[in-house]
Amino acid sequence: MPTFGAVVFSLRDMTRLAECLKSVAWADEILLLHAGGVPEIGGGEFPALRIRGIRSLAEAKKHCGEIGTDWVLQLWAEERVDEDLAQELRALCRDRSPNASEYRIAVRSRILGEWVEGSLSGPSPALRLARKSQEMPLGWWDEGRSVPRLARGWIEDYGCSELGRAVERVQDLSDLWAEHLREIDSPPGPMTSVLCSLKIFIKMLLRNRIFSRGIAGIALSSLASYAVLLSGAKAWEAGHVGVKRKA
Repeated sequence: MPTFGAVVFSLRDMTRLAECLKSVAWADEILLLHAGGVPEIGGGEFPALRIRGIRSLAEAKKHCGEIGTDWVLQLWAEERVDEDLAQELRALCRDRSPNASEYRIAVRSRILGEWVEGSLSGPSPALRLARKSQEMPLGWWDEGRSVPRLARGWIEDYGCSELGRAVERVQDLSDLWAEHLREIDSPPGPMTSVLCSLKIFIKMLLRNRIFSRGIAGIALSSLASYAVLLSGAKAWEAGHVGVKRKA
């Protein structure tokens, strides 16, 4: 039977890592990639867990090659797999002839006491599950890829349940993404960053039926689009402002 693994990305001050790990404790392998300090995994026992320290997405990509399972799920440390999704993932592992080699999964965030579709990483459903050989970018820049969606279940994100921490997470995400954008062949310019940010905002509002989620939907859409804009701006600043100062 095909095996299942999870890669969990943890940034500093993420407080729900233990709950995340418990939601995938049944996996054959769990690889925790932690940036900043020592991760707090609580008192749970996770025999399949390995921990690696990272400083960038490039380092994370190298470590991801260590996981040896047939299927790999990507999670942030503030996220959890709900029971319906866990059942769907187990069923996929029993299927020896799946319809696709990668899948999008529905993601929802807890913000201002409401569940809102999407997360700070971008709109839902998000590309989070793939065969080991597939490369999955953990961010908003995968929007153009046509990938099927798993039928049931949610990845539930609690990283926005406190707005103060959500703003801090935007800063951490944008730092990580900006470094990634500086390393690609054609990094986005200022106008591209603005347009991508606007696209994310509109798409997330539409997924949540414009104003039906009230201020919670608007807040999440704004934070996610700001994370995109900020990562593009930081990448542009690193490549241009510093150069001009030296000149």
